[in-house]
Amino acid sequence: MAVFRLARKMVPVSVKFITEYMPEAHGEYVKVYLYGLSAACSGIEADNAAIAKLLHILVADVENAWKYWSEKGLVRLGDGTVDFVCPTEEDAPSPASEPEQPPAEDRPPHVSAAEVARALEMNPAMKDTISMAEQMLEKPLSSREITAIYNLMDWYGMDSALVLMLLEYCISQGKKNFSYIEKTAQGWNRDGITDIKSAEAVIKRATDERRFQGRCKKIFGLERAFTVSELKYLNSWRSELGFSPEMVSRAYDITVNNTGKLAFAYMNRILQSWHEKGVRRPADIKERDSRPAQAHSGGKMDEQALIEMRRRLGAEDKS
Repeated sequence: MAVFRLARKMVPVSVKFITEYMPEAHGEYVKVYLYGLSAACSGIEADNAAIAKLLHILVADVENAWKYWSEKGLVRLGDGTVDFVCPTEEDAPSPASEPEQPPAEDRPPHVSAAEVARALEMNPAMKDTISMAEQMLEKPLSSREITAIYNLMDWYGMDSALVLMLLEYCISQGKKNFSYIEKTAQGWNRDGITDIKSAEAVIKRATDERRFQGRCKKIFGLERAFTVSELKYLNSWRSELGFSPEMVSRAYDITVNNTGKLAFAYMNRILQSWHEKGVRRPADIKERDSRPAQAHSGGKMDEQALIEMRRRLGAEDKS
């Protein structure tokens, strides 16, 4: 039985949760969070099975939801308790998929609607860019969103082609909100991505990363999103160790055979060991497995062999 408790006074559903956390989460996870928050306000107690039955989802979905929100820093899980934490800038990290927020001095200054209107009259390219953006996003842009595109071109110095590439990239990630688009632009600016060529390179890296994660998700049979710690493992295996999904699949098979479950730390030890030994392909695993076993500790007999040798020597002494 879980007891839901509010860690402190707060608005039951914060604006930050709605605008930044909710859009990135699975629908089931949002349902679990909102029900738990409601239960905390009402003093209701319920276990995961009861929540699953009420929300018409699997118990595993409820368990994964609490793990997900714990990773995001919005709840603290205790022994039978779920403590909700107010999602403020100080208390909770931004979602792992969100670009890092740059320092305030790197953000564009406030501009009035009148300034933006004058710029549009004087700059037909900016006006055309906004028109193309509306087609890509399939909606008319609000005044705030038009100002955001103005800032991309005026403050960050992006030309029309780069702005449209930025929008295309964010849309391909399933992100159409301008909060994400602006943070991505800020990150590109900070990293010196100021032309089409450098943007194509960073998009390719991000695409390769997402493809690798998708392949691994299928290998593991996961339907939920990866946690922050799991993504760190995946990025290390791909970028630092240079392993393919096929090698991760082999490590996963060994992990399940030895532990009976998906265990990232165990899998990581296998891949780290292969990396140190120069095992790069599935064929390398077969080759090493087919070699005769080497004696341990520099050629010394193992313990069982020593026991057998002593037994034989003892028998010869008696005879």
